Amino acid sequence: MTCTVFIRACLDQLTETDRRLASYLLDHSREAIHMSAKELSAQCDTSPAAVVRLSQKLGFKGFTALKLELAKESGQEEPDVFRSAIRDNDDMETIVRKAEQIHLRNTSLTYQMVNVSVLSQAVEEICAGRRIHLFGVGASGLLAMDFLYKSSRIGIPAFYHADVHTNLATAALLGPEDIVIAISYSGETLDTVLAAEAARERGSKIIAITQANRNTLSRLADYPLYIPGEEPELRVGAMTSRTSGLLILDLLFLGIAKHNPEQTQESLRQTRELIRTFQRE
Repeated sequence: MTCTVFIRACLDQLTETDRRLASYLLDHSREAIHMSAKELSAQCDTSPAAVVRLSQKLGFKGFTALKLELAKESGQEEPDVFRSAIRDNDDMETIVRKAEQIHLRNTSLTYQMVNVSVLSQAVEEICAGRRIHLFGVGASGLLAMDFLYKSSRIGIPAFYHADVHTNLATAALLGPEDIVIAISYSGETLDTVLAAEAARERGSKIIAITQANRNTLSRLADYPLYIPGEEPELRVGAMTSRTSGLLILDLLFLGIAKHNPEQTQESLRQTRELIRTFQRE
């Protein structure tokens, strides 16, 4: 994950002072990389110690380490993106152009945020586990169903229930050999959080697909896989979060498929042949 993407994702969870510093870093990154902690604190009406504390909150050893990461990105220009999906005077051509820009930006940000090490560990847990249990409601439930379909094609034992009560009952009976994939854009969806909490209490490993803002679900997860927090609270059809979630689940699926490529190929062949038999009748 790039430094600026992570800072932007964490903004809502920061204190007022930290948010003021973080916003300055985002808006003036090229200037900030040449500043000392004292100079940055003066620009934001705070103390050098606050600059160091923010750097450490963001996962860096200190302000110097944070500046080095910012310097790596200083040559990258911010994409020209339409921030509003729909306006009253938009014609269809404009909407198509906006959707293209929104999805291109979101796809790029999603891949930037992938932590390959965490992703690899999550794949290993899935391959070593007994079963996969998917939790998610609404649009997140649609993502779970997509992964369920893919996993069924290669013989991976995965389970998903659209009914919330059934999900919770399932979570209550999980054990250390079970793997949970919990999906929630906000990370605060009560049904999903409760299922993840119950599964964690019983020793199951939790893979979470959510925003990178220290929400409840991300704190519960053994393997948090983050998606961009690009959508406003009142969003049109969960456009970008749906796409981001699908991309992350596809990466998990590809990692699982690669774990045993011969078995994957044979499973795909067998399922394809049976489906073709049905289609001929």
